[in-house]
Parts: sequence; structure tokens; C-alpha cells
Amino acid sequence: MEIVVETTEQDHIDFYRQYGLKRNWQRRLLILLAVDGVLSAIGLFPYFYVINLLVIGIILFPFFFGIPFFRTKTKLKNAHDSLMYPNLQKTYKPFSSGIEITDRTEVAFLTYDDIKEAGKTGNFIFVLLPNADYYLLPTWCFADEDESARFLTIITNGIANAKGIEPKTPLTFKPIYFIGLLCLIPLIGAITGFVLIILGIAHFKDRVFIIMGAIGILITVAVYGSLIYYTQNSSLVADGFADMSQTELNDLVKSVEFYKLQNGAYPDSLQQLETKNSSVSIYDPVQGINGDKKALVFQYQKKGNKYLLFSVGKDGKANTKDDIYPTVTAADTSKLGLIRK
Repeated sequence: MEIVVETTEQDHIDFYRQYGLKRNWQRRLLILLAVDGVLSAIGLFPYFYVINLLVIGIILFPFFFGIPFFRTKTKLKNAHDSLMYPNLQKTYKPFSSGIEITDRTEVAFLTYDDIKEAGKTGNFIFVLLPNADYYLLPTWCFADEDESARFLTIITNGIANAKGIEPKTPLTFKPIYFIGLLCLIPLIGAITGFVLIILGIAHFKDRVFIIMGAIGILITVAVYGSLIYYTQNSSLVADGFADMSQTELNDLVKSVEFYKLQNGAYPDSLQQLETKNSSVSIYDPVQGINGDKKALVFQYQKKGNKYLLFSVGKDGKANTKDDIYPTVTAADTSKLGLIRK
């Protein structure tokens, strides 16, 4: 096989752009989505997950695509500019041990050990060296697509054999991968992720499915983990539950007093109220945030013809400054058995 190539400056400009943008773009996109999803899930405002997802994604995009693009473009352009005759006509002959490259100034032999990477991007086949030098072969220099594919196969297999590694299958993006967008939705993403991992291992044998599945599960864990943490540690949430406890306590006083009217005495425990009337709530909402099962019920003590009723508050401890007591008007106090604090 003998390929005659003559490039123009525009060919190299197009190559910089295509290689800089498309180089490992699938891998970078997957990593971007993973980092974006996790950072969005553990953000300060987990209830606005979608907004976080968009904002953080926009912020991260230059780091995953913009900076690598300009860095690669600059590196390749500098290598091209350092050549005395960058656009000379060249003839490429691939062999089992390397590539013979001939132009009107010299005949060079490039061994596969000397090649860092070979591949195809857009309309170009490229051979990249460790020092950023490169050789460019536009696809229109080949007789047909099969010839260009055969040339690239010879080169990539030669590199793999020289370095003692298995030839890598190019990572290509398939339309079915768009299913992975479901992984960005908490809960649904975990279910989708589990299915994608199974499909990736057992059916398609595709690492992209496995990566997307893992991302989906991770995002769901991060979102719900952050929600639980936010619920348990946010003073705003705790204040909201404390207000609910205050309301429940005020209503519970009425239920206790009504129980006395019906039975002639105050109940010995709040459970007696619940047994008598299932619509009565004796559970303290504010205790739901700290998971203390012993403090889930409002505190109640019958003292003769009086009773003490309160919530242990956000700290879950009785007789502290954040304890919550029923609020009743002064006019009602003389008629009630409630001990005021």
C-alpha cells in the first residue's frame, strides 16, 4: 500500500479544531456528567437540583472541553510551525515494523515504537508522536473508505504489537446512549443505572453502559443522602417542624381537656387519648428530624388534677431552653389543668 499525500495549511487548521474538540470527547462528557451530577446533588440547595445541575454543568464545561481544546490546538500548531516544509508532498508506505515516509528532501522510517497514537478524527487520519509532532493524511488521499480503514488498522495493530498490548476498540457514541440521560433523574436514575449495568455486562458488553449505570446510582445516592443530611441539620427545616409541634401541642390541650369532660379526670398517658379518639395526634413532629424514637411522643405527666405537656424541642432533650410548651390565652388558664411554664 502506498499513499501519496499533499496537505494545505487549511487542512492543518481543520485538524487542530477537529482533534482538539473530538479527542476523547465521550470519556470527557461522561466524567463531566458524573462530576456535575454529584456536585449538584450535594449542593447547598438540594431542592433546586435541576438548577444546580445546569449551573454547575455550565461552570465545569470550559474545564472539560474549552481548556483541553485550546491546549491541544496550541500544542499541535506549534509542532506544525516548527517544520521547515510542513506541506511537502509525502508518500506513506506501511510495513509490519513501521511506516516509510518519503518526500523530496529525505526518506524516513518511523517505527511503531516511536508512535504515541494513531487514529481518525473527522476527515483526517493522524499519526501523533510523543513530542507532539504529527503526520496528517486527509481521507480524500485514499482511493476509498476501505483503503483508509485498512491503512489505519495496519498502523494501530502495529503499535499494539510493538508495545505488547491489545488493540483498543475506539469508543464510539451510539444513539442508544441517550437513555443514559435518565440517570440524571434521582431515583429513576438509580433504577435505570442498575438496568444499564446489567445490560453493559451481560448483553452489550459495553463499558459505556456500565459507567452510565454507576453514575445514575451514584447521583441518586448523593441526592437523597444530601436531602436527609439537609433535613437533619438545617435550622430552617428544624424551625419549620418546631412550628408544627407548637400547633400540634395547642390542639392536644383541647383534646386533653375534652377527655376530662368525658371521663371526669385527665388521662394517665397520651396513649389513652389516642385509644379513645384515633384522630388525635400525640406524636411530636420536631423529633422526626433527629430519629429519636423515644422522644417521638409529646411529653406528658399527670400531676393530680393538673398535667404537664410539652415537646423536648429540636435538641431532643427535656428541660432545656428549646423545649416547646402549649400557648393558651390568660383567660383560659384558670379553667385548664395545664401547668404553665
